[in-house]
Amino acid sequence: MTNIKAFILVLVLSITTNTAIAQSYNQERTALENFLVRMYRNAPFEGVKIVSDYGNTYLLSVVSVKNSGKETSMNRIAQVKSQRQVSQYISGNVTTESQTIIRTSEDAKDNVTVEEVTDIIKEHSVGFTKSMEVLTTFDTNSGTKCFMFYRKLDEL
Repeated sequence: MTNIKAFILVLVLSITTNTAIAQSYNQERTALENFLVRMYRNAPFEGVKIVSDYGNTYLLSVVSVKNSGKETSMNRIAQVKSQRQVSQYISGNVTTESQTIIRTSEDAKDNVTVEEVTDIIKEHSVGFTKSMEVLTTFDTNSGTKCFMFYRKLDEL
């Protein structure tokens, strides 16, 4: 009979401990999310930042994607952009190639010279980044959707 009571006591304690830890993590994440959204709405930014709260340091990647209405394509574009940003930030191995093409033509009707400028920019980077967790997504005032990805720095 004492074995059953001991087993029930251990079971209740383990469930209570797991629940308390899970609530703590969720509260920390919600507080971080609210802080970063307020910071973004105050002064919008894109790119990679290191953000610290009281006990943790996070790598944050913020990406804006044109709101096309197709959630799956927007999510994939945001994920690829985020991985590229973080890979560039961590490894720094980026080569950029730029080419400018200028075409000049004359308009026969108005006797006006029209100049068309085309810039071709190719960017190559080498690196690998584990996917980061989505912290939050929200619509911005400029018609884009903002994606915030994060990862604890000790997990890199």
